[in-house]
Amino acid sequence: MTSALDRIIDLLSPDTSRLLAATMDGELAGWLNVRRDPFKLISHWGTVHHVQTRTAIRGRGVGRAFMKEVRRAAKEEMSVEQLHVAVRSDAGLEDFYGRLGWKEGRRWPGALRLAAGDDRDEILMILAPL
Repeated sequence: MTSALDRIIDLLSPDTSRLLAATMDGELAGWLNVRRDPFKLISHWGTVHHVQTRTAIRGRGVGRAFMKEVRRAAKEEMSVEQLHVAVRSDAGLEDFYGRLGWKEGRRWPGALRLAAGDDRDEILMILAPL
């Protein structure tokens, strides 16, 4: 069976996607994927996927550095004008992204089920202009 990372790598294309990785002290600290759809009507925006940082290093600036770099790469390398990311509520993520200039665009109440009786909102955050 192919891993999730292998599937993402297979979809990489210089025109439409980037896989960003961060290291700290010689170890993988986190990674994310940003994609731009080639369909003309929406090719001016990109979507950030799979934002992951190691739990042990959170609070040390890796997430902030990721968001700075994804913004730069999307604008300068991919000609993207705005970015979207979907986050789950009650994890402090809307505050994190908000401090970096992202705005809440839409919320789907109860869209994510983490466990029985633990439904969370999915929040679409938007960063525009880059």
